Amino acid sequence: MLRLATKAAKESKFVRARVGAVIVRNNRVLSIGCNRIGFSHFLRSRAFPESIHAEQQVIINLLKERRGDELVGSTMYVSRVNNSGTARLSRPCAYCQRLIEAVGIRRVIYTTNTGVEEL
Repeated sequence: MLRLATKAAKESKFVRARVGAVIVRNNRVLSIGCNRIGFSHFLRSRAFPESIHAEQQVIINLLKERRGDELVGSTMYVSRVNNSGTARLSRPCAYCQRLIEAVGIRRVIYTTNTGVEEL
């Protein structure tokens, strides 16, 4: 699943932080997305109102489709790549981590500079 998150990260238009995320439950992909420029009415109080993090985007996708109940007990995979495609640290920020916990996502697996970590 990290490969899917990495593929999504490579689609990001951001130069400095290209991040992709995938939500999976019962071996079924529920949502895929990447960080992007924009603003969401779901997330008003943000430090960076001009961007939507990949973790937020995949959650918003499901909430817009009224599938928020599918988030409970799911796993999120997060990947960040630099311009050469090398994996970088993609640990969710504190704001995203609170959102992840609030919607009931059980596990977060993310890339690091040297491998993979889990929250």
